[in-house]
Order: sequence, then structure tokens, then C-alpha cells
Amino acid sequence: MGTGKQLLYRVLVIVLFNLCIIGMVNAAYARRAEAPGGTISVLSRVGSRGAEVTRIQQRLAELGYSPGAADGIYGNATAEAVRAFQQDNGLAADGVAGPDTLRALGVVGGTGGSPGGQTVGGVLSGVYRQGEQGDGVRQIQAVLADLGYYTANIDGVFGAGLARAVRDYQRNKGLSADGVVGAATLRSLGLAGSSLGDFSDTDLQLLARLVSAEARGEPYSGQVAVAAVILNRIRHPSFPDTLYGVAYQPDAFTAMINGQIKEPVAESAYRAAKDALNGSDPSGGAVHYYNPKKTYNQWLRTRPVIKTIGGHVFCA
Repeated sequence: MGTGKQLLYRVLVIVLFNLCIIGMVNAAYARRAEAPGGTISVLSRVGSRGAEVTRIQQRLAELGYSPGAADGIYGNATAEAVRAFQQDNGLAADGVAGPDTLRALGVVGGTGGSPGGQTVGGVLSGVYRQGEQGDGVRQIQAVLADLGYYTANIDGVFGAGLARAVRDYQRNKGLSADGVVGAATLRSLGLAGSSLGDFSDTDLQLLARLVSAEARGEPYSGQVAVAAVILNRIRHPSFPDTLYGVAYQPDAFTAMINGQIKEPVAESAYRAAKDALNGSDPSGGAVHYYNPKKTYNQWLRTRPVIKTIGGHVFCA
């Protein structure tokens, strides 16, 4: 064999050998990204395949990034989406879904790190960060929306927009502006649980807005009664334990559904909210009320009636 042919042959052997090594490495990474029980345990990167990659792609899409089709193939589009997510969350932007990135995405995996947020009876604890979902996130969104920091949908998904709103709020309150809602931020937002005597001015604003929207045109005692019902629910075991939890409980108040909560607040509603906070309860301890001329909820009509004030029936 001539010298030229020998050189070409050696080059081809080296190239083929390297391709085999690359294939083995990618396959190894793909296997490392998969763990028994469907949990992502190590990392995923370009070349990884499987159900775990699909989960990463789905979470990225839910959070507003563009990983391409959720096909379980970790390609360049997925890597670019991961990099964008990492940049928005202060992570090393390497396009590799390692333990820190998986935790930030809300995909179980890796070791260490802070526990996720928990909601018990409407009281929030733990740590809420981008990638989490649920009622606790919805409450955080609602509070920040009330305070003018958050303007997107209150959907219970901790996305990049909520993280930015949290950072803005934290900066204005002198907190560590990391976009993560931990104990200090929860306390500042009034979501860490409190007694009825610990309501803030922000709480009063929300209570007054809800009273104004729900009881507009009702006699003053009826407005105080509506405020009292909201506070009674906080005490009641069947309802969340915070004002924001009660106010934003799905389908609980018509004003939250039809947008009346955004209307200007009547001055009498502020007085009614303050009276209720000071212990006045014309409802007689009711936890429900309805307008019999407007409600289509037949279950409400079966509740034991305590009293009627204006156009509202207050019941247990």
C-alpha cells in the first residue's frame, strides 16, 4: 500500500474511532438523565432521549420558552430554550439540564437545595421558585397583582414574569432580590399566616375592594356583614387560613369572576372593612351569603339561613 493510501486509511480509522466515542458518550449522557421511577436524577443535554426529556420540554413550553416539539429528543432547540431559562434564573447558561436547572424547572431531580413551597390551609411555607405550580403560586401572583407588580394571568404557574415581579418587589422592600419567595418574602407579602389582629394596610385594601364589589348598593350593615363573612371563612376549617387565600379561592366570589373587583372602591366599604376587622359581625357568624334574585347555585339555597340583610341572605 502506498504512503498516501496508508495516511488516508489511518485518518479514516481515527475519524471512525472518534465518532464511536462520541456516540457512546451521548448514549451515556442519555442514560444518566433517566432514573428508575420516572425521576430525572443527573442531567440531560444534547443527545439525551426519553420521557424525562419530554418532561423538560413540556415544562419549558409551559413557562413560555420554545424547546421545539415535546418529542423526547434533546436537540439544539431544547438546549437553546434551557439556556434562555437559565439566563433568566441566574443559572450557568450552558444549555445542560443539570440538578439546579431541574429544580428551578420544578422537575424532581438532583440533591440538596431548598424544599419547594407548601400550602396548608391557605398558609404558605417553604420556598417558591420559578417552575413551581399550584395554589400557593396563585396566591403570590394575586398579592403581587394587587400591589401593581404582576400583570400577567393569575394561573398558578411560577414563570419568568412572576420571577421578575418578585425581584422588583424584593428590591423595593429591601429584601434579597433573587426572585425566590422564601420565608422573609412570604411574611412581607402577608402570606405566611397571621392572626386576625395582624392585618396590614394591604389586607385592608383587598377586603374593602371585595366588600365594595360584592355589596355595592347594599345597606351599610350588609356591607359589614359581607366583610365579616370573609373573615369568618379565615377561622373556618373548610376555608383557607389567610385573607388572600379566601379572596382568591376559585369561584368563591362573583366579583373575582366578572372583574368587579377592579372597580373604584366606595368609601363606605373601607369603613365596613375596618368595622369587621374590629369585631363587628352583623351576619351572625355566617360563612356564606347569596342574592336569591341572582344566584343559580342550588346548594347555597340549602344552607341554614341565619338572617337577611338588604338583598343578601346570610347562612351557615
